[in-house]
Amino acid sequence: MVSVGVSAIFATLLVALVVVLGTDKRVYVVHTGSMTPTIPSKSAVLVDERSYHVGQVISFRESGAVVTHRFVGLNPDGTLITKGDANTTVDPWKTTRADVVGGVVAAPRDLGYWLIYLKKPLGAASVLFTVICIGLIWSIASESSSSPGTSTLTAEPDSESSTTPRRHRRHGRRALPVTAFDTPTA
Repeated sequence: MVSVGVSAIFATLLVALVVVLGTDKRVYVVHTGSMTPTIPSKSAVLVDERSYHVGQVISFRESGAVVTHRFVGLNPDGTLITKGDANTTVDPWKTTRADVVGGVVAAPRDLGYWLIYLKKPLGAASVLFTVICIGLIWSIASESSSSPGTSTLTAEPDSESSTTPRRHRRHGRRALPVTAFDTPTA
């Protein structure tokens, strides 16, 4: 049962990866709060490379980095005017159409944090280790609960007072009867 659930998760991730890699969409991570509250820091953005329009959040290249801001208008020279939603002024740079990666079509919150974490070998190893441990613990627990021949010990009340369960005075717990074992004497 655990292997089916883990397999389903990996299959879903694989299909999502194929969809993203097989289309004109790219994924980027937002590192700053300039688009807060629309797209907070540590979010991932899914960018469609084919289309964007005025008013849409876009991703573009600026000084070697990918920036995600809102496309608010056009300058007379044809360059784009962009602005972060949390910023009070428009961006100081002039973005050309060639710099635009595309329009943002989705922005899952906090997914960027996990993408960065999983990109590091130690992060990916820790998640894999955790998944394996959970799977092992789950399989051990399910085997022990469904194994035939397991029984639960219970104290059955008896007519003799020495073997009947007693109640503790302080906590009201039941105590199991004590059985004496014969020990060899030398």
